[in-house]
Amino acid sequence: LAGALLLDPRNPQARYQRATIWMAMDRPEEALTELERVRDAAPKEASVHFAMGRVLKRLGKPEGAMRCFLTALDLDPKDNNLIKAAMDRLDEPDVD
Repeated sequence: LAGALLLDPRNPQARYQRATIWMAMDRPEEALTELERVRDAAPKEASVHFAMGRVLKRLGKPEGAMRCFLTALDLDPKDNNLIKAAMDRLDEPDVD
């Protein structure tokens, strides 16, 4: 990933993968920073908004998470079951 970002620092796919790694390492602040950059590069990508919602939930920001989930739902209604399930669990502790 580092090599991909050196070649193209704005590479949204590499940044998305880096965000996934940050989340796996329980570093949600860094993940959110990467996802914000990806969102800026690909604002109509529902999966980015969904991932941001999950990160914001982990950070204890349910209002921001809900906004991201609603945006993801607007952008990709076919994934509504997954997104609605995440929205329903906003008040539950994160067990990822």
